[in-house]
Amino acid sequence: MMLHFGEVFVHLVPIILDARGQCPTQCRCPSSYVANCASLALSKVPTDRFGRHVQNLDISDKVLVSLDETSLRDIGVVSLVQVNASRNLINDIHEEAFLGQSKLQAVDLSSNSLTYIEPKAFMRNPSLERLSLSNNKLLTLPEGGPFLYSKSLRVLELSNCDLSHIPPDTFQKLPNLQELQISHNKIGMLYNVQGVEHLTALDVSHNYLRGLDSDIFTASPKLIHLNLSFNKLSALNVTMMPQLAKAISTADLSGNPWVCDCVMFNTVYAWCRNKSVDLGLVCSSPPKFKDKPWTVYENAGCDDGENTDFADLVETVTIVDGNLSLRSHDNYAQQTMPDSVPIPMQGQQVTSNLNYFHISIGLVAVLLCLLTAAGVVWYRLRSLTLRRTGPACSDVEMCHLSSNNT
Repeated sequence: MMLHFGEVFVHLVPIILDARGQCPTQCRCPSSYVANCASLALSKVPTDRFGRHVQNLDISDKVLVSLDETSLRDIGVVSLVQVNASRNLINDIHEEAFLGQSKLQAVDLSSNSLTYIEPKAFMRNPSLERLSLSNNKLLTLPEGGPFLYSKSLRVLELSNCDLSHIPPDTFQKLPNLQELQISHNKIGMLYNVQGVEHLTALDVSHNYLRGLDSDIFTASPKLIHLNLSFNKLSALNVTMMPQLAKAISTADLSGNPWVCDCVMFNTVYAWCRNKSVDLGLVCSSPPKFKDKPWTVYENAGCDDGENTDFADLVETVTIVDGNLSLRSHDNYAQQTMPDSVPIPMQGQQVTSNLNYFHISIGLVAVLLCLLTAAGVVWYRLRSLTLRRTGPACSDVEMCHLSSNNT
């Protein structure tokens, strides 16, 4: 019996040592499942003394500049579930950097210097569900191709990456994507994208959105959480309301410069009222409705379908280079009136000045003609007088001789 116990003890010792004593140099391991190597001035991932059961690896707040194909392979651990590599200087990730980590579920690469991600970098991580790439301000999305390949990814964070648009094929190879965060970017228009049939949550807040493709909600029929707050949206297309209404219960449309004109009232508001849907919009313009809920429809006088008085919408009037420039109140739709129209009176004044100039030149020409004619008449009269009286004497002596001969 003692011999049998001794054999068991021999087998248990490596397991006990692995559970209590295995931890990379300078790292902290509060348990056999956690290796905290954050805030170390190391340019590469430490590879010594990793426990075989480590699931949570924290290598954040370091000076890492890349993750090559050996960075995680050399630690000898294939049980990783979470990897935190945020707040580094990483600008390159090898296509095989995470190869072999079949249990990997979450990767945080936020706040790095990434400009590009190999599309197949996570294709062989069948358990990956969450990926954060936020705060990579140099990151670009490929045109005409998928951003990533992953059949398991459910949550993708791309906030604060200075993205200006989302190409239609970006998420085509993410068939199970459910949550997409693209807030705090510079996206001006959100078009229909492919491969988001299972999307349930979309955060596009704090962008430059001025319009939405009416098909965006058709492509995501399961969308129930929508954040469009703090954009440049001033109006909604009534054709998208049936799809948008599905996400109304949790939709955030605040912080947008909504224009409460009769076009909005007679279309979108009317649809919402008939369907008992409350968007909770707050008007930004015209001035008399500013900061008021759009239920002011009842007092807007739009029953006849006419627009509100244009005088209430104009903020300033300026004249520049012969044009009348009308500047409406902030965020008001400009289609009500063209930005500038010619001023007939000013054009007439210029024409009048030209007419005066032409008349003056004509008068001078007539005067010159009269003076010329007068000179000709005077010359002819003088010639006639000389013929009658004889030639005038230019020499006193010659005139005297002529007189004596006579």
